[in-house]
Amino acid sequence: MKLKTAILRFDRQLAANGRSSHTRAAYRRDMRNLAQWLGNQSVSKVRPDDLARFLTSEQVLLRPDGGPRKPISVNRTKSALRSFFSFCVESGWVKENPARLIRSSPAAVKEPGILTAAEIKRLRVALDRGNSPLATRDRLIFELLLGTGIRLGSLVALNVGDVDLRTGALRIRLKGGTEGRVFLNPGLRRLLRRYLKENSTQGDCGDDTPLFRTNTRRRLGARQIQLRFANRLSEAGIDRPISVHSLRHTFATRLYEKTGDLHLVQQALGHRQITTTEIYAQVSDGRLKQAVKTI
Repeated sequence: MKLKTAILRFDRQLAANGRSSHTRAAYRRDMRNLAQWLGNQSVSKVRPDDLARFLTSEQVLLRPDGGPRKPISVNRTKSALRSFFSFCVESGWVKENPARLIRSSPAAVKEPGILTAAEIKRLRVALDRGNSPLATRDRLIFELLLGTGIRLGSLVALNVGDVDLRTGALRIRLKGGTEGRVFLNPGLRRLLRRYLKENSTQGDCGDDTPLFRTNTRRRLGARQIQLRFANRLSEAGIDRPISVHSLRHTFATRLYEKTGDLHLVQQALGHRQITTTEIYAQVSDGRLKQAVKTI
């Protein structure tokens, strides 16, 4: 089996396994770099030393502009190699995994941007201004992101039929095309009930109707929400780097601080691996360290 053919079949299997389009695109780039560097040889001829030389080559260590790649990006390439050659072994094309010796390098984890308790209060004051339909919609959008931790893409994809006020749950679309469910606190249920009631008077509120729409009744886009969030931050006097995705980080950090249960946070965020969730424990430990200094 030639490398390029194996890469195509590997990508097809990733899609069948529900891996996100982002992950698949990144893995394709990494594996095509390998195929270009080694030549389109048979996967059975690749040896551990070939992969070691590849991982220490400019192909992996340098960006296209000549600057050094970040350790986290190099680790992703290593992950792609391990996953690809495990697939080749399971497919029977390779007897012994040439990526078996590859280990990830220590990489500094960037602490996610989160809102402080004081900033949350200021943001909510800004969101509470005005009673127009747009103001009501925006308040619900950002309270949902802050109160459930769902991704922006999942929020944009919400339809009216995804809301179950009786059970207090939302059906959401996750990365990779799967579905999940998140639960609503009483405040969010009240906001959603009011929002749906107000919108039902305008008609066109079937199950497949987008939950969040523009003035022209089209589905609200992610970029529009990002711009409106930037405006709300400005109104709240928050001028440091905070994005819509920071609301997800804020939710996760607050949930961990209240429960101390990392697995609960993992379930709430829909993370496949607990290692992805561990950053929120590190954030809380960092806060504790700073608090101790003030005693």
